[in-house]
Amino acid sequence: MRINPFILFLLAGGVLLLTGCSYTFTSAEGRRVTSAQIQEIKLGRTTELDLIRLLGSPAKKEKAMNGTDRLVYEWTDIKSLTFPGGYQARGFFDKEKDEAFEIILKDGRVQSYRFIKP
Repeated sequence: MRINPFILFLLAGGVLLLTGCSYTFTSAEGRRVTSAQIQEIKLGRTTELDLIRLLGSPAKKEKAMNGTDRLVYEWTDIKSLTFPGGYQARGFFDKEKDEAFEIILKDGRVQSYRFIKP
């Protein structure tokens, strides 16, 4: 059985291309909340103004029926497929990782906070 050299070349090129690919960070949207920032938040003491100074403006702010305020900070990390030589295929093959951090305020002070699924 004889294998066509062109087919063999295409298969070898495909294997090299796929094994040499990786995903690299290309961009971020929103405002990431770091562990160092979270350590600055004190339950019952940190105010909304303190939060805005520390974290910036939230992506969402909602008032609940029970009188609490809900602040949500959202962000997305986008990683693009990167081929050997540094070429990035942005768009179709991108991987996105969405994250969100929720803070509940009562009487203007932090009552609770947690990471949530956006």
